[in-house]
Amino acid sequence: MTSKSQLQTKIQELEEEISSFKQQLNNYKETPTIETAKVGDVLEDGCIVLKKENGLALLVAPESTEVYVTWSKEFSTVFKKLEEQGFNPSQFFIPTMDQLNLAYKTIPQHFASTGYWSSIEFTATLACGVFFNVGSAYRGTKTLTCCVRAFRCVTY
Repeated sequence: MTSKSQLQTKIQELEEEISSFKQQLNNYKETPTIETAKVGDVLEDGCIVLKKENGLALLVAPESTEVYVTWSKEFSTVFKKLEEQGFNPSQFFIPTMDQLNLAYKTIPQHFASTGYWSSIEFTATLACGVFFNVGSAYRGTKTLTCCVRAFRCVTY
């Protein structure tokens, strides 16, 4: 038979455990879905919401998929990295200057303070990008190594 003291001790232990669970519940933040996410939110797969409008969302791939490369029309290293991390590379693209500028203005905290290549080729030897440390556009020699991060559009 259990004594009154043992029962009181057990009740106190259970109350402490319940209190701990309540605190965990209060601290729990549900990962947003594309439907509930706001600009700047990070989705479950690590993509960041850059823009939402009329049932379309522009997403930025996770920072872990960034690569430092010289400019190319294919950027195959970027798409290989996406695939290695479980993404379908065919769903992604290299952003335009306007898209990079939007990212700089909207979610700069999700980018390194470095230059990012865009998909825009200026001449046979120059391509365009954005410096995220100052937000200015640049035309760089394609042999320059800069960062590249893929984007994608999804419907919701």
